[in-house]
Amino acid sequence: MKHYIIPIFVPHMGCPFQCVFCDQRKISSEKNTAVVKIIESYLKTIEVKQVQKRVEVAFYGGSFTAVEKERQIELLALVQPYLMSGRVDNVRISTRPDFISVQILDYLKKYGVSVIELGVQSLDDRVLKLSGRGHDSSCVYKSASLIKEANIRLGIQLMPGLPGDTLDSILATMEKTIEISPDFVRIYPTVVIENTPLHEQLKKKKYFPMILSDAVQVCAKMYREFINNRIQVIRMGLQATDLLDKQYVIEGPYHPSFGELVLNQVAYELMVEQINIVKDSADYLKCIVPPKQLSIYLGQKRINVKKINSILPINFEIIGCQEIPFNQFRVATQSRLITCFQKYLS
Repeated sequence: MKHYIIPIFVPHMGCPFQCVFCDQRKISSEKNTAVVKIIESYLKTIEVKQVQKRVEVAFYGGSFTAVEKERQIELLALVQPYLMSGRVDNVRISTRPDFISVQILDYLKKYGVSVIELGVQSLDDRVLKLSGRGHDSSCVYKSASLIKEANIRLGIQLMPGLPGDTLDSILATMEKTIEISPDFVRIYPTVVIENTPLHEQLKKKKYFPMILSDAVQVCAKMYREFINNRIQVIRMGLQATDLLDKQYVIEGPYHPSFGELVLNQVAYELMVEQINIVKDSADYLKCIVPPKQLSIYLGQKRINVKKINSILPINFEIIGCQEIPFNQFRVATQSRLITCFQKYLS
């Protein structure tokens, strides 16, 4: 079934906190008339497609439940005719962990909200404090529990690389997220946005963002662990369409194809794990992969081939073959053919 999302951007007007990474001035809010036009515009395109589909209206851009309740209900009411007619199936919102309560969840469910994404960012209390989040990790556990008890799907957004973050704290946050067991996660490595407190810290050399290669490696680790624990990873890396234009990104691990870079790294790791088993007895080595995944295994500019050739004394190549299922790849030597199963690339 094809899943379509109709995005509506609503900044958290009146939010009492100034997180170091955030500049809400860069995000514009949609007026009521614009909301209806956006929904109609998307539906006009979606409804001509003759496929089984699920359509979702998603209120992005900040903390939906931090907006005045009257405005929340006003926005949710605009979607009700589409829910009642069946043209839209459900509503998704994103919000802060400290703006969730039983009362809030009651009226959100009443208006068709079935997915809530929590902007968790980190589960390290020191990192949360240095980032100006205004709450600690206990707040996250409580709100996540309330959402799950309300039978609402839970998503968690993480931002590795915040002030005070280390590799250990990032991986600890990953493990704690796995314990919470959300339905899905998004991973946004921290980038420095123009005119934010983080930008000021950068200028004073009090903050240094992750470099791209480090961010790719740590996100590859997180991605594999989440998939191993049956937690879907629906996005990795900030895109220009995610609330702001890339021109506002001053520094940090921004790349327009960040998610693809992470999958390239995962493919590299999968191949190396198998190559290490057979390389000592091999005169030649090749990986045989599904054609539709060939670009993922090769990496951008064939980087994976170059990296593997740099560590092998023999020639290595990656080729596509129609006979290989999407959840497999094969490692071939002159005398062995190893079939490897994987669940990370699709």
